Order: sequence, then structure tokens, then C-alpha cells
Amino acid sequence: MARRFREAVSRSEPARLYAPAEAMAIANSADAVVVATRDGPAVTAQHVVLATGFELVDIVPATAHQIRSTWAIATRPQPRKIWRQAAFIWEASDPYLYMRATADGRVICGGEDEDFVDEARRDELIGDKSARIAEKLGRIFPHLDNRPEFAWTGSFGTTTTGLPYIGAIPSHPRIHAVMGYSGNGITFSQIASEIVSASINGLDDMDARLFSFNRKSQSDKQCIIT
Repeated sequence: MARRFREAVSRSEPARLYAPAEAMAIANSADAVVVATRDGPAVTAQHVVLATGFELVDIVPATAHQIRSTWAIATRPQPRKIWRQAAFIWEASDPYLYMRATADGRVICGGEDEDFVDEARRDELIGDKSARIAEKLGRIFPHLDNRPEFAWTGSFGTTTTGLPYIGAIPSHPRIHAVMGYSGNGITFSQIASEIVSASINGLDDMDARLFSFNRKSQSDKQCIIT
């Protein structure tokens, strides 16, 4: 890997797109970052941005990183107007419950999150979790047909404070991670685009410290409260 790194940095070539390609290793120096791929060449760049969801690369700190499982159902199409303006509804309970209407009159309802164990255990709970979600939906909207026609499950990453991690990885200033956890991906993606682009261009972003890997946990709590 070290030899390939030196050879790649010594060449000056225009940007190229490699896809699909499986990244196997990352090496960085003061001047560049090289990503070794399984079947292809070593890709060299001045900066690398990791947007791998909740699948952590080895160099990304796992501090406050958690994996949660969640479940959801979709009802049959409803014969009447579901609720006013078909607004998105979020019940701020623990576990939370959310509901939204689809264009064809179904209700998607989900929640019942718990810590991830493994895929098999998560999938085995689809039946029980779906029944529980449907029962809660029926209590809130007794007039709806709350029987699930579809049910599914998935996993997602989160942190103890709910805030994502965005920014340069400690000791690797040319490698940036975008970990937009906690179900607010669209908002966090916009924030990440500003923070990472500013960092690459040597500029300061006023929000960078809120999401950095070097932030203090107490600061996180203060940010959420205020």
C-alpha cells in the first residue's frame, strides 16, 4: 500500500470517475489521500469525503455511535378522507410513533425502535411489532382500517445526543466524514455540504464545531436544549 501511495502521488493526472469500485484501504499524507480499490487502481485526491451511512470505516471514531432497529406498516387504501390536510404526524412518546398519508390513501405508520442485535432477530419481530403499531394507530384514529397490508423493518445509525458527526476526522485533516444520523438526512446533508466544502477550501464554518468529532458531549446537550 505504501508503494502504491508514493507512485500515485508522484503522478499528476486529471480527475477520473471509478464506478463501481470497492474501497479496500485509505492512506493519507500531508499532500494527498489515496484509496486502494479491490480490482482497480489506487484513486488519488487532495481530499476524501466518507458518506457511508452507519457502516463505519475503521478510521472513523465510534464514540456515541449506536445502531437502532425500526419497524413500519402500510395499511390498505382508506375509503374516506384520512385526516385534515393529510399532515405528517409525530407522537412524541417513547417509543415514538409517526404517521403519514400516501397519494393512494394508505397510512404509513412506524416506530417501536429498539437497539439493533442482528438482522435475523430484527426480522423475526416484524409480526409482533406490526401488530403493536397497528393497535396504536387504531387507538388514535378509530375510524381508519388499521390492518397492515405491508410491513417491513430496517436499521439506522444514531448518536446519544441525536446530533450527527460532520467534519474532518481527527489526525486525518484531508479525510472528511458525513454521518447525518437520526432521521434528518436532508437537513444534515445541506449542513454537511457547507461544512465540508468550507473545510476543503481552508475556510471556517460557524456551525462546524457543533458537529465535529472533537466536540464535547456537554456541548451537544446544550445545543439540543437551546
